[in-house]
Amino acid sequence: MGEEAFTEVKKQGKLSNNPTMNSAITRVGTNISKVTKKAGYKWEFIVLQSDEANAFCLPGGKVVVYSGLFKYLKNDGELATVLGHETGHAIARHAGERISQAYLESAGSIAVDTTLSVLGIPPILGSAVGVATTLGVDLPFSRTQEYEADYIGLMLMAKAGYDPSTAITFWNEFSKESNYGPVKEFFATHPMGEKRIDELKKILPEAEKLYASDKVKLGTGQKL
Repeated sequence: MGEEAFTEVKKQGKLSNNPTMNSAITRVGTNISKVTKKAGYKWEFIVLQSDEANAFCLPGGKVVVYSGLFKYLKNDGELATVLGHETGHAIARHAGERISQAYLESAGSIAVDTTLSVLGIPPILGSAVGVATTLGVDLPFSRTQEYEADYIGLMLMAKAGYDPSTAITFWNEFSKESNYGPVKEFFATHPMGEKRIDELKKILPEAEKLYASDKVKLGTGQKL
């Protein structure tokens, strides 16, 4: 499902040709994916041209960032915050959990049309691609899944050599933009609040220990 949905996303969207964005997502994405130690995942990180400030993941390690988000990213460390979080969703198989839940909620039937009917999605989207993109992209993850992705993401960026305190700085600043234009879409699929930042602060010491033990420290990395 992840592979098919990713192919469809690339067909329907427009890949960015911005060299700075593309080199950054390749550089940071590679560093993050290396420390996941998930050999079965085919990691891919791409930038799609869009004014929307958003990012999402699909099953199997496909991470997409919209070019509009780069307006709010000052350095590699902040990009690592976003990619770490989305990678966390992939590792925890959150999209798969939601798809499985949808099947269970359809009275045990595994028919896609039945699942879509339960979700109120038009039958025209009755395909693996439609289910995967709707459940994995369009609808917000649960609060529990968001916290789990935050935790995994913070640890991954620390292991990759990025200063984890950068995540607190990014979320604090980015959340201030939550009521403006294209940023609204991000917070429609990524619930944010003071409690979420408080939870990040609670796990920051654990991430800082990992960062302190790294032989290579990238800090905030390159400026964007």
